[in-house]
Amino acid sequence: MYKEIIRPILNKFDSETFHELARESIHIAELSPITLKLLELFADKYSRFEDKHLKTTLGGLELENPLIVGAGWDKAGRAVLGLWHLGFASVEVGSVLEYEQPGNPKPRLFMVSSGVAINWLAFNSPGMDIVSKNLDKYKHTNIPIGISIGLNKDVEHADAPKAYGTVAKRMYDYAGYFAINISSPNTPGLRKLQEKERTVDIIKAVNEAMDECGARKPLFVKIAPDLTYEAVDEILDVALGNPVSGIIAANTTVNPDLKGKYGTRWRNSPGGLSGDDEDYRKMTTEMISHIYKQAGDKLDIIGVGGVKDAETALEKIRAGAKALQLVTAIRGEGTAVAGKINRGIAAYLEREGISSLKEIVGIDSRK
Repeated sequence: MYKEIIRPILNKFDSETFHELARESIHIAELSPITLKLLELFADKYSRFEDKHLKTTLGGLELENPLIVGAGWDKAGRAVLGLWHLGFASVEVGSVLEYEQPGNPKPRLFMVSSGVAINWLAFNSPGMDIVSKNLDKYKHTNIPIGISIGLNKDVEHADAPKAYGTVAKRMYDYAGYFAINISSPNTPGLRKLQEKERTVDIIKAVNEAMDECGARKPLFVKIAPDLTYEAVDEILDVALGNPVSGIIAANTTVNPDLKGKYGTRWRNSPGGLSGDDEDYRKMTTEMISHIYKQAGDKLDIIGVGGVKDAETALEKIRAGAKALQLVTAIRGEGTAVAGKINRGIAAYLEREGISSLKEIVGIDSRK
């Protein structure tokens, strides 16, 4: 129904307006059990699907399946329950900033093919106070919510640890886990925070903020796919030497060759590419495999990048990811995407006689 009816209508709008309409439609669907049921109908027979074999654990946080809505899809935390009804086990909200920030001028989000996006949104956020108010209504749901923490563009790097810690403290009551976003390509200089000493300071600040709130929750560091493996290894040293649950691999890519495949105007344009691009998917899967080979079970990996169906999901799980995030695929594949992937993974496990998802995590990287 989505691809035949809904997407053609939404395609008449520019990409960011499309996204806002989709998110607000899901938000409106949360108003009553009836409208939530109608939302599930848009996913045809592929909405929520429960299977004990799909359960996974991230830093001690239990998820009923491995699929998470990645940061950037619901920046303000307005559609968590609706996305859960569509089959996701969790929603990572944000990136959440300390203060409101409009982001870059529009237009800033472009679908360069049916399943591939380039964006230079640049941390458009209503700020942590508004996001926290939006999330109040989900406290009774017990849906695990991830909080991605970002940085306002006018904050000096010396003050970054304090800013990340401030957001962590404000959002603590809503978070099932935290993610430190130091890899968005759209905030000038942000990726420099991936340098070893800077990353250590931010991790310490967020952990100290959680200590002040009572207890530590799972903490992940989100990295860029464009890092050299030497730089990745430095981050792994930091993660293994500090209380970090795992790595999110990876953010959008600024690789000009990948962007240039979609036209010369995109090659040297600002922003990062995501979605159903074979080379981007391979880049992120290989990074997951490298992390798994280096860290094994010491760090949990959340895989991101080009996941759109059960086959691409299993590829990343077999490389080493315990959970997966989807963003662009929700636009490309529609409301049925989570249900289809979960059913496909469950069918694979049953067909192969595998009793749990954890049995195949990293199996290709161990060869």
